[in-house]
Amino acid sequence: MTSGVPGFGTFLIWNYRKVLEILSISGPSQSRDTIDVTSHGSTDKFREFIAGPIAGGEVSLDGNLIVGDTYGQIAFHTDVQGGTKRNCFIVMPMAVGGALSFEAFAKGFEGSYPFDDKIGISGSLQVTGKPTLLTAQSTGMTGLTGYAWEDIEKLPLVIAETPLPGTYAYTAPVVTTTTHVKITPVADTHTIYAQGVLLDGESDKIAL
Repeated sequence: MTSGVPGFGTFLIWNYRKVLEILSISGPSQSRDTIDVTSHGSTDKFREFIAGPIAGGEVSLDGNLIVGDTYGQIAFHTDVQGGTKRNCFIVMPMAVGGALSFEAFAKGFEGSYPFDDKIGISGSLQVTGKPTLLTAQSTGMTGLTGYAWEDIEKLPLVIAETPLPGTYAYTAPVVTTTTHVKITPVADTHTIYAQGVLLDGESDKIAL
């Protein structure tokens, strides 16, 4: 019986932000150059080769155009024009427990506007350096706490969900007079980013 799993649920992280409504992701298309070292002494006149440099390749993607995806699609479009190198992750479904990590430049961004179908986008990323295939699944957060400010009063948040791998959304009730909330995620031996910001030690709080 096959151990294959569907690709549904795979997503792209660009500069530590999830890119919304991606339909398909392909790559990186890694490849190695070969160097012809054939000589007069090559056995039986067969060509001989040695390994040359490796190219990290490209990633191609297609999706629905979401103009409100400020830190995903719109940031990607901005980076095509700006030429900024970013950290990137292709995160596979939880059933796989794997991801690809690499640095890349946003290389292409194209819209499509058919009269009888949705507005779509396609894009490409140029990988720079070595992509890393991650096969050990994270144990996820070990804790999640927070506070809500109602006028000048600071009250603890009651978060409904227990932090677990594969749980990406957490809810907590607040009243209409709440001015802002702060969340503190905790994970042993992990590096945590929230809204694209690296959280570290006592500063592990970010206004949402």
